[in-house]
This record gives sequence, C-alpha cells and structure tokens, in this order.
Amino acid sequence: MSEWDFLWGLDGQELVDAMSSGGTQEDWKFVEEQERIERKNKWEELKRLRDDGKISNNEFKSRKEQLFK
Repeated sequence: MSEWDFLWGLDGQELVDAMSSGGTQEDWKFVEEQERIERKNKWEELKRLRDDGKISNNEFKSRKEQLFK
C-alpha cells in the first residue's frame, strides 16, 4: 500500500487539490467534524469544571478564549 493510494479514481482539479493538500475533500470534511466534536467535548468539560467550582471564572474565561481561537 502506498501513501498515494487515496488518489485512485480522482481526476482533474480534484486530483490536483488532493495532491497539493494531502487529502481529498471527504478527508478534510472528516477532519473538520472530528475537530468540532473534540472542541464541543472540551467545552462541556470546561463548563463542568466551572459549575463544580473547580476553576475560577477568570480561569474559565481564559480557557474559553484559548478553546475558541
């Protein structure tokens, strides 16, 4: 198996885009969805920490800013 196998069946601009970016449009949609899910989970955990009094409001705000940069 080659690292370029993901290019099979692609042609034209789709092939050029995949070769230059290292992934197909479907690959990048999957990556974006995984990042969205991870960010949502981190947000839920951050809110729990604040609501449980384990972090201060200032710490909450700081972490929130970092999470949504």
